[in-house]
Amino acid sequence: MENEKVFRPIAINSSLTGSLYYLFTFLCAGSYMPYLYVYIADLGISGKQIGLLSSLVPVSMLLFAAPVASLADVKNWRVRILRLGLLGWAISIFFLQFPNNFAQFLMVLVPLALLNSPVMSIADGLIARMAKRENLNYGGMRLWGSFGFATSALVFGAIWQKFSFAPMFTVASLLAIPLVWVSGKLDEGEIIQTRERGSLKSLFRDKGLLMLLAAIFLSGISNSLTMTFEGIYARSLGGGNFLIGVMIASAAFFELPAMFYMKKIAKVIGRPNAILLGYAFSAAAFLGYILVSNPNNLPYFSVLKGIAYGLTLTGSIALLTDRTPDEWSSTSQSLMAISYMGLAPLVAGPLGGIIHDAFNPGAVFVLGLVTMAGAAVILWNASRRGYLS
Repeated sequence: MENEKVFRPIAINSSLTGSLYYLFTFLCAGSYMPYLYVYIADLGISGKQIGLLSSLVPVSMLLFAAPVASLADVKNWRVRILRLGLLGWAISIFFLQFPNNFAQFLMVLVPLALLNSPVMSIADGLIARMAKRENLNYGGMRLWGSFGFATSALVFGAIWQKFSFAPMFTVASLLAIPLVWVSGKLDEGEIIQTRERGSLKSLFRDKGLLMLLAAIFLSGISNSLTMTFEGIYARSLGGGNFLIGVMIASAAFFELPAMFYMKKIAKVIGRPNAILLGYAFSAAAFLGYILVSNPNNLPYFSVLKGIAYGLTLTGSIALLTDRTPDEWSSTSQSLMAISYMGLAPLVAGPLGGIIHDAFNPGAVFVLGLVTMAGAAVILWNASRRGYLS
């Protein structure tokens, strides 16, 4: 019929889809993640117990990220598994408001960690591959995640400062719901039905890839220490929840130009050198954290950390994408997730908790400085030997 109305799904282009995915992801994350361990610490849970709780996500990442991502690649179920994981994440966040002791938090954080373990590697694989296929600026999409995180952390830091943490997990779970819709709009690209036998094994024969993953692992220890103990450190120096939000926002807002210009910077000095530049900014930030005594100065060093994160994250994802075949996009990104969000936090959480209890909250950043220097040495050596060319 000529006048008959036909329902059609809302169509959005690839760049907008990727941008919206990261925006909604980090609007949700910024509303609760910077304050999660502060909230737990306020309930009287010790540094060692916080370290153990923070290890649940990396253990799940280590055990489940690669197998689930490989299943998604083999079956071409990337979007399907991603949407299920995001829905489970939203539900699990809601239930975080009920525990009040270590054992109860353990019961809620275990399913949250399991459901969330494959999400980032599958999403990063989909979006980075889409950017490569359509010649898009991956950093230009990823920066919306940093914008969302910065805005959310700053706004909700002020809200939680005024009204307490009571509504935090309900709000965060509601913010996660739009992700389920947006993730359904991600393009899987060409469905690959056959693979050359042994192509997955070729990933582990690439010396450059293995050295890159080693550098990512060490830099991930530094990042994990920051995520877990930065807010606790600010509070120990006399800062409040709003200051924590300002620190997170300062870092995240300065990630934006770093992510956007990463592609141009990499063209001038090479992607490995751009990542090394990020490592240098990160080391400077950790040194500032170690030496600072006035909590109001912490956001200045958070700016350096934000620039570092913008360069190293987008640079590492893009370099990893360049070195792996499209049919193993989610699997290759899961290797990065295992290194950065699996093995690294598994080391950083318990070890940081021991250092926190034995010395003081600021002492954990000495470890961060050492591991960041180690990452730089490994990546520089790989580049000098030509393994990353």
